[in-house]
Amino acid sequence: MEVVPDRRAVLRAGLAVLGGAATGTGLLAGCSSDGSPAPSPSGPGGPGGPAPSVLSPSPSLDPAQSWDALAARLAGPLVKPGDADYDTARALFDPAFDTVRPQGVAYATSQQDVATAIQFARAAGVGLAARCGGHSYGGYSTTEGLIVDVTRMNQVSVDGNGIATVGAGARLIKVYTDLAGAGRAIPAGSCPTVGISGLALGGGLGVLSRLHGLTCDRMTGADVVLASGETVRVDENHDADLFWALRGGGGGNLGIVTVFRFATHTARSLTLFSLRWPWTVAQEVLAAWQDWVTGRLGAMPDELWSTLVAGSVPGGSTPTLRISGVFAGARAGLSGPLADLRAAVHSASPASTSITEHDHLAAMRIEGGCSASGGECGSTAGIRAGARRPGQRAASSILLTPLGSAGNEALVRMIEERQRDPLATAGGGIILDAWGGAIGRVGPAETAFVHRDAIASVQYFGGYPAGAPAEVIEANSRWLRDLVAAAAPHVSKQAYQNYIDPELADWAAAYYGTNLPRLRTTKTHYDPDNLFRFAQSIPLA
Repeated sequence: MEVVPDRRAVLRAGLAVLGGAATGTGLLAGCSSDGSPAPSPSGPGGPGGPAPSVLSPSPSLDPAQSWDALAARLAGPLVKPGDADYDTARALFDPAFDTVRPQGVAYATSQQDVATAIQFARAAGVGLAARCGGHSYGGYSTTEGLIVDVTRMNQVSVDGNGIATVGAGARLIKVYTDLAGAGRAIPAGSCPTVGISGLALGGGLGVLSRLHGLTCDRMTGADVVLASGETVRVDENHDADLFWALRGGGGGNLGIVTVFRFATHTARSLTLFSLRWPWTVAQEVLAAWQDWVTGRLGAMPDELWSTLVAGSVPGGSTPTLRISGVFAGARAGLSGPLADLRAAVHSASPASTSITEHDHLAAMRIEGGCSASGGECGSTAGIRAGARRPGQRAASSILLTPLGSAGNEALVRMIEERQRDPLATAGGGIILDAWGGAIGRVGPAETAFVHRDAIASVQYFGGYPAGAPAEVIEANSRWLRDLVAAAAPHVSKQAYQNYIDPELADWAAAYYGTNLPRLRTTKTHYDPDNLFRFAQSIPLA
């Protein structure tokens, strides 16, 4: 059995570590502010709607209070510059953001802590960022001001109706583990250290999304602390516009969620598969996979999800090429679809094939790059600002139609170019994930997540090793932008907001499309002074 590294292991260490199915989602959980004046506390019940369902009052804080006074008001710890654990507290996964030095990191343990932190940031005029997993590709979950870290609010429970209550700080491995104890699951990503907040708020693509929808599609409600410091409980009947916006509008835009509620499904056994082809047939395999996932080669059941990963291998003779995935059922159900795929690649048979069955939790642990049998999964040890660790750059596109032969050729050519580059000392390439199925049966305006007609997403990535010199980092960034430019004529103008790209032009339209006007109206209603803002936050109307 080949152990499957999670997507970020691919992005951090390069395709030399590839072993099978890889998925997961980037975290969009940032919000920042420069301390605009406080909004009026009146009427945040949705545009033209009723007053909100307030769970807790807004605390009143003196604008002149000190950071020490803030620490005294918080139940959770406040870490400041000079504290022994400051470099650990301020670190994100990517070392590119180690230069950011927040004035404080508040580890919230309650909704009241979150409200107190928000009110302090407003009163003191400092920037604000919410953080859960810390995987934001743009670094939007850090700030020079105050970080509100919700990871200690991570409780998970399931009621008799199968509704899971999940603390906003829960990371995916805890969500999967705790739900599995009740025989339940939700569709979500595979990287074990990604936080539920950024994943769900930006959509939430995962290995069961074709069968059960995006993570945001399973959301039935949430508790949110607004810019005023008030906490509202939202669902389809209460603050419906805010509930709509939370399902795909991206993290850090409208408030800080403290609790999610999700409709769960039965945790069933899963079959994992992986097929590797020689690089010589890369264009043919790319074309065959796109025909396969769109049903052109035969019926494509919702139970079947797949990903195509292609990229350079530092020190290798050729790039690597793999199709892998997850089937929600016994391996016998894969026979027909895999036969269709193999038959479509005329020039070569797979060099290797792996098919294994597992219980649900074991399968998701393997998808996260962990041991199926137990043990630690998703350690954050060693994530400390200033510590040597690998980094990466990434971007994305949405496919509404297959790339075509010219698009396939362009991607293969760019990967081959990286394979020959002596400065490319970590892997770089593409990850294509299959969409469709249940994702596409939700209308583009039913939630804030607009990309319902997609057949697949393309994630472009380029890594660099720990301690890489500036020359290598700069070369990696140039190659990634060249790859994105080479693909541009062959893909849509849409992009996945959870793979947030700080260099993306016209990002608001790319992430939100026709839902942008409603999102801007909702943003203006709930955060009229734009307290929650960062470089790619939803603009006011």
